[in-house]
Amino acid sequence: MATIGDTGAPSTNTIYYDALLSTTLAAYRKTLYDNIFKDSAFLAFLRLTDSVRKQNGGERVAMPLMYGKNETVKVVGGYEVLDTTPQDGMTTAFSEWAEIAGTISISRKEERQNAGEGRILNLLESKTKQAEMTMREELNSGLLLGKVSSSTFVEKTSVGGSFGLVPLGMFFRKLNATDPTTNNIGNISAASHDWWRHRTGFINNETVAGQDFKLSISTYAGFELALRRMYNFCSRGSGGSPDLCVMDQVSFETYENALSTKVRYANTKMADMGFDNIKLRGATVIWDESVPDIYTGAEAITVGSAFFINTNFYNLIIDSETDIVTTPFIEPENQTAKTAKILFMGQSAVSNMRKHGVIGGIAQDIAA
Repeated sequence: MATIGDTGAPSTNTIYYDALLSTTLAAYRKTLYDNIFKDSAFLAFLRLTDSVRKQNGGERVAMPLMYGKNETVKVVGGYEVLDTTPQDGMTTAFSEWAEIAGTISISRKEERQNAGEGRILNLLESKTKQAEMTMREELNSGLLLGKVSSSTFVEKTSVGGSFGLVPLGMFFRKLNATDPTTNNIGNISAASHDWWRHRTGFINNETVAGQDFKLSISTYAGFELALRRMYNFCSRGSGGSPDLCVMDQVSFETYENALSTKVRYANTKMADMGFDNIKLRGATVIWDESVPDIYTGAEAITVGSAFFINTNFYNLIIDSETDIVTTPFIEPENQTAKTAKILFMGQSAVSNMRKHGVIGGIAQDIAA
């Protein structure tokens, strides 16, 4: 180790100081991770239901799918010959990895202005909290909002729509029978394969290609009917029912008001984490400010939306080596500053589109 005053290498104090910054941030990582997920009801629910999965690298995220039955299964009797025809009915949906990255930098001037070990740790904590809040917002927005426009409705947030997280509104689009963009989810065309279509419903009585139902409603009772109807559509077939419903704020408040004189149930685990929620049969209903207007294709809500999700078939897949990790602080040769990186790599994925749905066109003035 270099000694103090040795001009051939950094001083002992400098070596220790760099290690102190890096070690402190590494120790803070568990808190950083928990804070990011606890700040979002949607992300917290995914963790609560074990819908966050790890994948050890790979070129892309691969999600095995089952789209057909085993046609050899039948009632038999006696010595009837069994059908040995090889069965297919399985394929794989592929998604590109999405990366989110940020940095935490501390200049030498900041070090000197905050001299003393205790104050440097406070400075680092403040910068880390700033980075964590921004990353939480980016991750949550990428999964829920994406990029919204009236022409393409919802797409990924990245330039060209190629590298971002796949948001809910891109999985579960306004249109059902035909895919409104050239970007087919998982490289599978919903227009060509009816088994790769989600459920859609609209409650402003508008007709949209491929919708499962439409309703004209103006009352709390009508709104509750629409929610129950979508829940039942998503419950058809094997695989259970939706366990999560994510709404915009006003639609959530409308549902809450509709139940004001009735017995209301909540997910106690989510409530213990500080998230308001209401039960809709077996589903936990939450709201998030990032939920888009799926009907008009607008970020600012004109009419509300409600996404019905079955977390048996919806996952946030994270690279096992890039799960909101932090790198050591490094000082480049041409700067008097040290920088560490915060890195995330993952992707959202769906393995059974038919078990999910979206309601659009929810009026924001339902009051009785």
